[in-house]
Amino acid sequence: MTENKQTLESNPRAYLEQYILSLQSDSKAVRRRALVNINDEIFENSSNSGCDLAVVFPDIYAYILKSFSDESESCRETAISIVSNFIDRLPLNDYYLTYILPVIVRRIGCPEIVEESEEIRLVLIQLVHKIIVKYKGTNYLTPFLNDFTSILTKTSTDPFPKVKIEACECIIMLSKSMPRDFHFQAESFVKPVLSNFPHQHFRVRVAAVRAIGAIVMAGNYKCFELSITPMAEKLFDENTQVRLQVTMEVGNWMLSYRDRYSFWHKMIPLLLTSLSDVMADVRVAATNLWNDIGLQYMEENEEDLKKKTDFLKDVPSHYPDVKRPNLGCRALVQSNIGKIVPAIGREMDGWQADARLRSAQLLCWLLLCAEEGSTQHSSAITRILLRGAADDDERVVQEIKRASELFGYFITPDVWWPLLKAELDSWCCFFVVANIITGSRADQLQEVMSQLCKELADPDRCRTRKLKYQRNLIHVSESLMDVCAAAVSAVAEQLFIINFTVYAMPSDEKIQFMAFGNLDKLRHITGCGLSISALYERHIHRVLSAITSEPLTWTLLTPDCALLDCVMLHSGSALGSQLHLLAPLLKETLGTPKVDPEVKLKIFTALSTVLLQRQKNFSKCDQDKLEAFLNIVIKEVILPNLVWTPGRTAEATRTAAVACLCAALQDDVTQDGGGDTQGEVVNLFPSKESLEPFLDEMVPLLVGLVDDNSSLTRQHTLRAICSLAELAHKWECFTADMLHKLYFVVLKRLDDCTPAVRSSAARTLPVLYSRRPRDYDTCVFAAHVDALYAAMLVHLDDVDETFRGEMLEALLKVSDVDPRLLMKKVTANIHLYRNKAAYEKLKKHLETIIS
Repeated sequence: MTENKQTLESNPRAYLEQYILSLQSDSKAVRRRALVNINDEIFENSSNSGCDLAVVFPDIYAYILKSFSDESESCRETAISIVSNFIDRLPLNDYYLTYILPVIVRRIGCPEIVEESEEIRLVLIQLVHKIIVKYKGTNYLTPFLNDFTSILTKTSTDPFPKVKIEACECIIMLSKSMPRDFHFQAESFVKPVLSNFPHQHFRVRVAAVRAIGAIVMAGNYKCFELSITPMAEKLFDENTQVRLQVTMEVGNWMLSYRDRYSFWHKMIPLLLTSLSDVMADVRVAATNLWNDIGLQYMEENEEDLKKKTDFLKDVPSHYPDVKRPNLGCRALVQSNIGKIVPAIGREMDGWQADARLRSAQLLCWLLLCAEEGSTQHSSAITRILLRGAADDDERVVQEIKRASELFGYFITPDVWWPLLKAELDSWCCFFVVANIITGSRADQLQEVMSQLCKELADPDRCRTRKLKYQRNLIHVSESLMDVCAAAVSAVAEQLFIINFTVYAMPSDEKIQFMAFGNLDKLRHITGCGLSISALYERHIHRVLSAITSEPLTWTLLTPDCALLDCVMLHSGSALGSQLHLLAPLLKETLGTPKVDPEVKLKIFTALSTVLLQRQKNFSKCDQDKLEAFLNIVIKEVILPNLVWTPGRTAEATRTAAVACLCAALQDDVTQDGGGDTQGEVVNLFPSKESLEPFLDEMVPLLVGLVDDNSSLTRQHTLRAICSLAELAHKWECFTADMLHKLYFVVLKRLDDCTPAVRSSAARTLPVLYSRRPRDYDTCVFAAHVDALYAAMLVHLDDVDETFRGEMLEALLKVSDVDPRLLMKKVTANIHLYRNKAAYEKLKKHLETIIS
């Protein structure tokens, strides 16, 4: 053995003869032991540590490389390990590679998989990596570029993920080791590496992205063209590391790629998209890269940007609340935005929500960086904004909102207004305009403010019940008031019409609340006082004047119907100055027989409310105008609708009309000033002369209505009779003839089939007789009094206990008309009635009066 050790360097073949012969054995174990012994003798035996391996390799390489094809995996792995150790220790020389690389190509570089073991393929590609690392920076690898290409293009598509990753690392290393030669083969690597982009393991995807980055840097323009779209798709990868790697590679291209000036428009969208990534790490990396790219661009184009640099402002006075990109970034985007915007437009029409979201985010960054440079592309940008505003994904809509605000910061109204004016019939346009206004300068906005408000106040636009339409219409006016503040006084009337119209016909309660909030804001901005009624006083006449459609065509959903109803219910004291406009509208609506019954009921209800809230509504009204209004309302609106006509519709109308008459006749109304009333108490009939002209027509109608088919109409009629009697008594025009006409029909209602009507009749009789004329002669009218008492006494014995109590109270109240007559009738028939307690109580009461 001593001789062998001494002659290893001089005769390696003889020294290892026994092991080499064992490699021919049929036993896998023997062959493996032989390979292990060869490895130990050459690399592990301390006696041979100083041996020149350059002498050993030529004598044994053929036997070792042949074992690369051994049927035993362990033998193949050991053989590869021996070659790996040789690579580590042999001096740089392409002589060794001439024998090693072709064998590796046969094992893992052929179209068909020869090496079936994944682990062995991994060891082989690791050997290739080791070779590339050792020989980098030399010219020894150049002759073997085709071998490397065959190996790496095949292994980059290997089924084993670890092999894929190692192959990608080899490609990266190869591109850096021999960039000039790699340039000619780079294109052949692209498709195999790109095939790993959809791989399920994120580490494989990260490695593939890194490899593509290196390939593009070393390759020609075709490599870039083939890679840029798949790289853009990887920005949607669910793994943060993949997106971060894409960002780093694209940023490196933009900093170092030699043809980058030809492809700015393709690289900028990728990096700017990363600025909006959901993960902070990606955003920070993209931000730093983007800043560096801008600074480098400034240095490279110093002469072209010199003028801009000399007059550069840090931050304009009107600027979004974000950090301003440096001049290089802005100049870069300004020169390429024309090529990027059309692509964003196409993406916004796509079916993938995430793609549309990223496109909208990209648009925000483009607008921020381009600033005024996006002016010439305003038409295309506004189309994108309109498309995005209608998107089904709320995330996209929010980004479009932000983009619209940025658009308003940098584009003047004289540019965007003509582009959007033609689209104002769309709620999407309102959405965009509202947010553009939010970002606009107040002084520039005033140039188009009047035209904008004129268009929005057009009845064809503001009179709609579509939810999104109304919401965004409100937002437009709100943004206008927020930005322009006191300057909106010039268009206050149009803003009032817009918001009052929405308030009058809202899609839901929230919309109505928003509209009212805008009206209150308008009141505050224009200085209309402490109450919103002051705002109504200034502008409500325009609303009433605009109600010009024919009431015969109205339904409950007709805008004019809703506006009239809202004016009557919510105008407050402002209504008093508009009675000359209101009266003709009421006459046309309620005085015309063929108007939709539902419309009539709605307006009658509103009119009743107006009359009941007289103190608030008419506090500032001139008495002469109020009397003229009341004359029209009663004679031409209410009384015609009290005339009996057949049908259930007419019946409902009569009920509403008589209820309205009750409100007008009611003298003692509980007042609700609402904070804006002032002056004396308002009386609708302040004198005998104001009431008396209506009595001759009113009383017969009420007499007829007491017998109406509708129990509700009968109840309202009895209430109206009470109010009329009290009012007429107050002005001393309640005659005996009126009393006799009214009490007789009321008396018959004591037999009504509806308990509520009977109770109302029982309460009405005492009111009528307590307001009888002062000169009422019971002797002359004894028959009427007798009939009254006789009917009431009969009902004192009614089967309904509650009604008996009400009747007793009524008899006690009317007993003063002719107590002796009543006493006579009570005592004459007291033994005939069951309700003796009530008769006894009545008798005692009469005795007290008579005595």
